[in-house]
Order: sequence, then C-alpha cells, then structure tokens
Amino acid sequence: IGNAFDASYKYQRDLDSHMMKNTEWGAVAYLQHSKYGSEQSVRLNNNGNYMTGYAAKNEPTTGYTGTNESCTDHPNACNEREYPNQLGADGDVTFNYKNSLSTVASTTGNYTGIYDMSGGALEYVMGVMKDASNSGYLFVQSGFSTGGFPFDNLESNKKYYDVYNYSTSQTNYSYRILGDATGEMGPFVRKKYGTQTRTISSWHDDDSAFGYSTAPWFERSGNMSDGTICGIFNFGGRRDGGGATHISFRIVLTP
Repeated sequence: IGNAFDASYKYQRDLDSHMMKNTEWGAVAYLQHSKYGSEQSVRLNNNGNYMTGYAAKNEPTTGYTGTNESCTDHPNACNEREYPNQLGADGDVTFNYKNSLSTVASTTGNYTGIYDMSGGALEYVMGVMKDASNSGYLFVQSGFSTGGFPFDNLESNKKYYDVYNYSTSQTNYSYRILGDATGEMGPFVRKKYGTQTRTISSWHDDDSAFGYSTAPWFERSGNMSDGTICGIFNFGGRRDGGGATHISFRIVLTP
C-alpha cells in the first residue's frame, strides 16, 4: 500500500493526485445511492483478468457457498471465454464496457459514472489505525515506517489519509468516521455462506469487517468471487497492507 500511495501522489501533482481515502470512497458510495446516482445495486465486475469497466450479465445470488454460478465463477468462466482480452467483444457471462448494457456497473447508470466499485479486484484505500499507545500507527506490512512520508508530519499531510482509533475487533463499528460508509451501514448481522460465516450490512447485504490490530488497512468493493457480498458498500478490515495480485487501488484528482 505504501507503493500505491507513492505512485498516486507522484502521478500528477498539479492536480493534487493521491490515493483514494476511505472517506472519499464513502462519498462516492453515498452519491451513487442518492438521486444524483443510479440508486441501484452496482453490478459486479466479473472480468477474470481484473480489466476495468466490465459488468456481469446477471446479478450474483450466492457468495461463499462453494457453488459457482456463471457470474461469480473465478477465474475461468468470467475470463471472456469467447474473446479473451478483446475490448470490443463481450464474453459469455460479462458485458464489455463498450456495450451500453455494461452501464449497470457505473455509479450513475451511464458512461459518465465511476466504474469498478463492485467486484473486480479488491481495492486498498488510505486509512491508518493508531497503535495501542495512541502515539503512533499500525503500519504492519504497508511499507510505511515511522518518520517516513506521509506520516512524518501528521498535520500537514493528514488530508491524504484517514486516521482510525486502535481496535482489536472487526466489529468496532463505532470507530468509523462519519461518511466513510462503514459503521453507519448497520444494522449488521451474521450470515452463513457454505462453511463460512460473514458479517453483512443492511445495505445490499455487503460484507462488513472493520479494521483491527493485525489487519488495520481497509479494502473496498470485494473480490468478484465473493458474489453477492461484493458491492460499493462492501468494506473489509482484513489486510496487513501487503501487496497481492488481486488487490488494486485508485487515484483521485482534486484540482
């Protein structure tokens, strides 16, 4: 995540480029759900190569059930079997972004909206948790270190990340920052999917896990194979900040 932050910050300084914060993701999510957005569940991006702008032909109905359905099968059935990696052609279970039917995966229901907010790759967002002493931060495997940018001067750089209270539980939702679309997504319930039990919110049954001591970094949207618990209101505090092939990030420009 440190590399992702660094690349985002250096991308285009004249437009104040930076890696998306958790509260910025929340702002997009709320706008999507308002009259200024599509107001519908954002369709899953089920492209097996994590390519942008794709939409499953059908809404997923399962998650963690152990039974694959056509729109959540990972990775082969979502890998555009008919036309691998050809941007102008649809696969058999997914709409290409050039197909107007793919706009169900846009936050506004049309081409001017924001894509890939549900499914596809998981996305890291910038938010750091305080340590148990409240005097530092839980960097874990993020690549950040005490004294290193952006944490060398909290006051001058705080606009680029969100700070959360120390927690040892994935259900300390009261530590949310109002507007980040995490803790206010309740009530939360435990639901069994196959052999696993997950905590889901009342907003489209999206997966809901707050950051905690050993996994303080937030991920959003969910992995496509998670099925119905993916979504724009999905949040997971299950990451130590390290890299993985199925985790991405996005750059925000604020000129």
